[in-house]
Amino acid sequence: MNADYVRTVQLLLAVAPAIFDTPAFAMKGGTALNLFLQDMPRLSVDIDVVFVPHELPREEALRAIADELAAAQARVEALGFLATLRKSKEGNEAKLFVHGAGVEVKVEVNFVFRGTVLPPERRALTPAAQKMFSAHVEIPVLAVPELYGGKLVAALDRQHPRDIFDVQLMLARGGWSDDLLDCFVVYLAGHNRPAHEVLFPNEKPLEAVFENEFVGMTSAPAGLDELIATRQRLMHELPRALQPRHRQFLLSMVSAEPQWHLLPHAHLARLPALQWKLHNLAKLQKNADKFKRQHDELAARLERAT
Repeated sequence: MNADYVRTVQLLLAVAPAIFDTPAFAMKGGTALNLFLQDMPRLSVDIDVVFVPHELPREEALRAIADELAAAQARVEALGFLATLRKSKEGNEAKLFVHGAGVEVKVEVNFVFRGTVLPPERRALTPAAQKMFSAHVEIPVLAVPELYGGKLVAALDRQHPRDIFDVQLMLARGGWSDDLLDCFVVYLAGHNRPAHEVLFPNEKPLEAVFENEFVGMTSAPAGLDELIATRQRLMHELPRALQPRHRQFLLSMVSAEPQWHLLPHAHLARLPALQWKLHNLAKLQKNADKFKRQHDELAARLERAT
């Protein structure tokens, strides 16, 4: 494994307890999957954070996130590390950059997708990671179906080799469970891009990012060809795995008339990301042709994916 990646994970594990020393935060993404669920098939060098409360009004929630990040920054600095807080230009994300031993760990909180579909769970660092890094860390992470539901959206959207590798291991563990697909559909419905663009993406070139941002991360060799094959399998199988209720829910969302009863989670209508999506769709309705085109495009592609 690449020595810089190893040092970055060491820093990540040193500060993770300070980041998650609050009930308001839970971990999602590749670090949760590879260090706290799977037994470290690859290293992961970022901390993706979910703000767990979903009932707060937007402005109150943003203030709460800012307060929590400032408190986390203070806890990290008390450990002797340099921590710098930055907000994105769009104002929808905040990032805490932690520096130490010549490496950097990025801690990122998404302001829009607040709350969770399923209750978070506390998980300990997996045995391989404990052994390699001589560390014992226990933190709150998203439930397994939700971890993978979000990962599937990321893999389709970004097509980063890291995400595709994570999906490859997920597919090796089992099939498309109802819980997994339910969570995937929620994350897809709340995405800032149109659902059909994410679910049926054009393939992106992988060669450069594979060499520059993936090689040296895995515990066992993973070839570019197998990742490309996994991407093809994902793009083919996932739309066809969606049940009629999933398809109907997505179509109801893009019509701005969500049929919440089609999914089994009573609080979905109150999730900020879905509320924000509906807000934007309501504005799009002023352009009737474009609004209808989004629905028709998704319907046509779902019809072909049978």
